[in-house]
Amino acid sequence: MKSPVFVLLSLATALPFLSGCVSADPSHARSIGVSPSALTFGVIWMGGRGYGDDSLATGIASRSGLTVVPLESEAAADRVDVIVRLTTKNSVIETFSARTRKPLTTGHASFWSYPGLHRDVANHLTAEFAPQTELYKRLVAEKEGGKAVPAAAAVASAPPAAPAPVPAPAFESDVEVPSFRLAEDETKFALVVGVENYQTVAKAEHAGRDARAVKAYLKAAGYPERNIIFLVDQQAGKSALEKYLDAWLPRNTDERSTVLFYFSGHGAPDAEKGEAYLMPWDADAKFTESTGYPVKRLYAKLNALKARRVLVAMDACFSGAGPRSVIGKGLRPLVSKVDDGGGAAGRVGALTASASDEMTGSDDASGHGLFTYYLLKALNARAGKATLKELFDSLSPKVRDAARRDNRDQTPQLVGDGRATL
Repeated sequence: MKSPVFVLLSLATALPFLSGCVSADPSHARSIGVSPSALTFGVIWMGGRGYGDDSLATGIASRSGLTVVPLESEAAADRVDVIVRLTTKNSVIETFSARTRKPLTTGHASFWSYPGLHRDVANHLTAEFAPQTELYKRLVAEKEGGKAVPAAAAVASAPPAAPAPVPAPAFESDVEVPSFRLAEDETKFALVVGVENYQTVAKAEHAGRDARAVKAYLKAAGYPERNIIFLVDQQAGKSALEKYLDAWLPRNTDERSTVLFYFSGHGAPDAEKGEAYLMPWDADAKFTESTGYPVKRLYAKLNALKARRVLVAMDACFSGAGPRSVIGKGLRPLVSKVDDGGGAAGRVGALTASASDEMTGSDDASGHGLFTYYLLKALNARAGKATLKELFDSLSPKVRDAARRDNRDQTPQLVGDGRATL
C-alpha cells in the first residue's frame, strides 16, 4: 500500500484543519508579514496510516507561508526544490535537495499532537530555509541556474527566521527495540492506549512513549498489526475506549482469542466513593464519575468477551497524587483506600503499576513509566513468551527497589490468574 503523500498548499488555498481540530487561519502568515518563499517544498508522510486528506499540509502551510506542490513520490520530485520527509518511527523531519537528493537539514517533531506537528515542521522549515541563510541563498542560486538572487530580493520574498524548535529529549533506553520475533498469530488482539497530552488534565509524562514501545513488543510477540488498536492522546477519548471495548473487541474475537488491554496515563479516584477510574484524553478531573472510565467497568467488559485469555497491564495509579494520577482541584479522596476494581477482575489476569494508595513513578532516563520499563525488560528477557506471574516476579522487585531510591513506595500488583500467557 502506497504511503500517503501530503502537500503544502499556498495560503490562498488553505483548507480547514483535521476534523475535531481548530480551523486553519489563512490570514495567519499575512499577519506576521510572510511572503511566499522563492523555494518550493514537497512534503511526504513516511510511515503511519496518515490522515487521508490535505488538512495536515494546510496546518503547516498556515504557520509557515511556504508553497509546496503535490508529489506522488520522492522519485517524482523534479517539480520541487526541497523534499520534506516526516518520519513517524523516530519523530524526525528530514529535508533533501530535490536536485541532488542529498540531505540538507534534520529536526524533530511531535507526531502525537496535530498542533505540535504543524508548529514543529513550520518552525524547522522557516528557520533552516530563512532568506538570510547560506543554504537558502545556495538553493535559490541553483534554481536560477547559478544566478544568485540579490539578498534584498530574497528577504522580501521569503519568510523571516523563526526560532529553531527545541530538540526532543534524548533518552537512554535499552528497551525500545525488542530482541525477539515470534510468528504472527491471528488469534491475538490488543487495545493499546497511551494518553500523555490531555485536553484539560496535566500531562502524564512518557505515556506516549510507553504505548509506542508496548505496541512494538506486541508485534514482536506475534500480535498482527491489523489486530492492534492503538490510541494515543486525542485518539484516546472516552468514546473511543467505549466503542473498542463495547463493540470492536466482542465483534472481532472468539473462543480462540487472546486479548490484551494496555493503558498508560492518568488514573483517578472518585472523590466520594473512592472507586478507580482510567482517565481518557478528554476526561475532566472535577467530573471523574462522568468523564472517566471505571476500572470495574473495564473488567466487566473484558470478562464478557468469549476470548480464551484476557490480560491487562496498567501504568497508572488511583491515589489522586503523583505523576500518573489526578484529582479535581481542592478535592481529596474521602476514603482511606481506593477500590482499584481488582475484586471485579474475574477471569482477567492483570498487572498494575502500584498499590491503590501509592504513587506511580517514571524512569526519566529511559523516558518510560517505571512499571512499563521493567515490564518490557522482563518480556524481552523471556523472548516474548511469559506468564503474568513470571513477568510480575521479574519486574516487581526492580520497581520497588527503584521507587525506594526515589524515597517512595511503589508496589506492583498481580490480579487474577497469573498463569495466563501473553
